[in-house]
Amino acid sequence: MNSFSLVVTALLAGVLCCSATAPAAEAPPVAIREDARNVTLSNGRITAVISKSASTITSMKMGEHELVSPRKPVYYSMGGGKSYRQPTGAAFRIVKQTPELVDVAFLQKWKPGLAQAVDIEVHYALKRGESGVHTYAILSHPADYPDSSVGEWRMVWGMPAKNDREWLMEKIRVDSLRDWEMPSPADLAKAKPTGIKEIVQITSGTRAGRFDCKYDFNLEYYSVGCWGHASDRNQVGAWIVLGSHEFFNDGPMKQDLSSASSLIHIHFGMNHFGGSSTRLKAGEAWSKIYGPFLLYGNEGGNADALWKDARAKAASERRLWPHAWVGDAALYPPAAARGSVRGRLVIKDPLKPALSSAGAWVGLAQPRPGGNFQNESNAYQYWTKADAKGQFEIPHVRPGTYTLTAFCNGVVGEFEQAGAVVKPGVNPAGELVWNVPRAGRSLAWEIGVPDRRAAEFRGGGTYFQSYAWTRFSSELPNPLIYQIGRSDPAKDWNYVQGGWQKNDKAVQWPWEIRFPLARVPASGNARLILAFASSDRARVEVAVNGQRISSFLPPSGGGNALIRQGIHAKYGLTNLDVPVSLLKEGGNVITLTESRVAGAFSHVMYDYLALEMP
Repeated sequence: MNSFSLVVTALLAGVLCCSATAPAAEAPPVAIREDARNVTLSNGRITAVISKSASTITSMKMGEHELVSPRKPVYYSMGGGKSYRQPTGAAFRIVKQTPELVDVAFLQKWKPGLAQAVDIEVHYALKRGESGVHTYAILSHPADYPDSSVGEWRMVWGMPAKNDREWLMEKIRVDSLRDWEMPSPADLAKAKPTGIKEIVQITSGTRAGRFDCKYDFNLEYYSVGCWGHASDRNQVGAWIVLGSHEFFNDGPMKQDLSSASSLIHIHFGMNHFGGSSTRLKAGEAWSKIYGPFLLYGNEGGNADALWKDARAKAASERRLWPHAWVGDAALYPPAAARGSVRGRLVIKDPLKPALSSAGAWVGLAQPRPGGNFQNESNAYQYWTKADAKGQFEIPHVRPGTYTLTAFCNGVVGEFEQAGAVVKPGVNPAGELVWNVPRAGRSLAWEIGVPDRRAAEFRGGGTYFQSYAWTRFSSELPNPLIYQIGRSDPAKDWNYVQGGWQKNDKAVQWPWEIRFPLARVPASGNARLILAFASSDRARVEVAVNGQRISSFLPPSGGGNALIRQGIHAKYGLTNLDVPVSLLKEGGNVITLTESRVAGAFSHVMYDYLALEMP
């Protein structure tokens, strides 16, 4: 093929790739057809068949392409095991029917015997000219319902196969790190099970010898606007596309399942990696809307072009938020009834005067008394990033009283201001000054970057590979020794500390931080800063020059991030006083040991470590 042909091919790929909603004037009106079993929505671009009895999309055709697996429809569910629940047998109604949009709902009322004492109402809506179906769900807990909680709460979309050997969409796209072709249906059928039920080992095809697991693609939802599957071969894609993240819990760092081989997930409860549950009391009237978001289909380009188009669609959905067509103004206030919060964040750190608030996360949440945004699921959260000057605007906020919180790369801990009242319109917050607390007057050393992840350390770019912990003992020494001023954190400090395998048994794995001090103050305490990106079933013992000074459980533990192939779970911070009498001029050693060795499960992931001198 000559260069002219290549250019023409590239241009055609760009032209053909489906993108934004077709102009309404050029698109057929939305039609609805109902029979005893199904309701069918169509707009000339999409035809969606919805099962009344199961509240599921059993078929979603985009032209000639079927985007839903006949074996696994689009469905909502919550809980697992004996508490598993799907909104089956729901009451069907048409919420809105116009030539521009049809919105249908399926309401399953709670009754004794169902594990979660909430009503579930699932909605599907099709707009004129839209290349996909919007969906949302409403959970309700009337005051006369008993105590209850909702943990795992999700929607799953099964991906179709062309045949027993080939997916319609062979690639998964979630971010720049994870971009590969899935094992084929035949490869998955021949895969070997492992000791962890979610993980299989592929024995054939393009990923032979590798593991496959739904946690391979865990994702911080706030970092993206879409995720899904796409095909170079068939030039078609299927995507979850978000217009907002306000209905997710536990803050912008929270991650959960996204795409996987044969599936797309969206987890509203974000219950993996230490997610908090929605807890409800008898007498408490509560409801929450999850969505709307878009089940989007596109075609006419390769996987890269389709992913780019899906990201552009997410930007379009953000501009349309809140959607004017959602009819419940009390539960989902329109734009005019919401407020925005504008201000500027200024960080003042006496040990790092050049520190900037650029890119800081600034958010509004409603944690319960004594709580924190990291453990808040009942209400909505609103987050934005500050610009290069620290200026921020948090848009589309429901009126109410919030706690305003900020955190920033380069800074340990977080800024917090309670009592932020939001009214419709613009709410000026003024200049918020974050005075970073310091106990010392200098830093003897630092390891890592405070960013609530362990990504800058060894293995931090491949953390999503299954059974990573089995390689630590063959690749790293015991004890691990880190020399301040000589060692490289990307090579010499592992992203996770847990058990070290010896003769097929996990043993303790001490990590030594070796550092020189030119002088030691005559009195006072140094401060050892230990910021944790994750911990699970862990106890950390700290010794200074051979003398143990502390043994403690890291804060915000849980979430099983190592097994679940994450780079963090919940953030925690511990500051320890180190009497200067334990330090000496010349060489010093601080030893960190995760003493609760429980196979692969117990671990800590450090975000950042430092020693402040008095």
